[in-house]
Amino acid sequence: MSIIKYCIAAFATVSCMVATAQGGIVERECWLDNNTAQSQSLGASPATLDISSLSAGLHWFTMRVKDDQGMWSPTLTKAFIINEKDNSTATSIQHREVWFDNNVAERQTIGVTPVMLDISSLSAGLHSLTMRVQDDLGYWSSSVTKHFIIPKATVEEDSVELVRYCYWIDDDVANLVVGEFPVCGKTVSGVIDIELDFSELSFGQHTIYWIIGDNKGVWGFYTGEINSTTFFNSRGDVNMDGDLSIGDVTALIDYLLSNDDTGIDMVAADSNLDGNVSIGDVTCLIDYLLGDTW
Repeated sequence: MSIIKYCIAAFATVSCMVATAQGGIVERECWLDNNTAQSQSLGASPATLDISSLSAGLHWFTMRVKDDQGMWSPTLTKAFIINEKDNSTATSIQHREVWFDNNVAERQTIGVTPVMLDISSLSAGLHSLTMRVQDDLGYWSSSVTKHFIIPKATVEEDSVELVRYCYWIDDDVANLVVGEFPVCGKTVSGVIDIELDFSELSFGQHTIYWIIGDNKGVWGFYTGEINSTTFFNSRGDVNMDGDLSIGDVTALIDYLLSNDDTGIDMVAADSNLDGNVSIGDVTCLIDYLLGDTW
């Protein structure tokens, strides 16, 4: 038998007993298994410790640090284990075992190829799936557990229709907007004309999140998840350079004087959103540049 050795990255965050707030760490000292006589100075930069001479089993790593005032911190001790293992080398995974909700007695052996797991008997709510694998030396890995949710089943009936929606911008869930579809139905196809108010958004990139609901009171009936789309608000970017500046004011004034819309984004030029491009848009754009709000 040979012992698999590891190197410990020597690190620790400790509180220094220093009267001054500006003191920095200048030295670290550590030792193994409470053997202070064999302490090692590590300096202030990251280091590794050679533990190849340690036997298999439980060990202790202790560390303290010194600041530039010459004060030592309290010690910090952590335990670690060196495992003893066969000198042979595993080459492949031979078996996988899985079980649900910590029910090890009902674990299933699923081989090494991808499989579909039957969860039809599980109730709605939170569940866990645990798996471990065995190599060709017969050693089992540590188990790994993942959680998942089975949603409450929604029975699709002829009377179920999509009737409402809600959306919010940039994680501002507190100000989400809820509305009703102008036309209800079991599916949503094509484009539904819903006027969304983005008039107060700042210039730049934003994300809209939305979800829809049915007439049974269930949200997410159509897609089962929250949808999101990132978009760029170019309001006021008259010269289309991707920035909002005095150059857009100049471009807008030049347009109003010449009536030449070359190089002008006429939609973005309507900065006061009144449907027309006029001197009022110049005033609105200047106000935004001064106050950073529409």
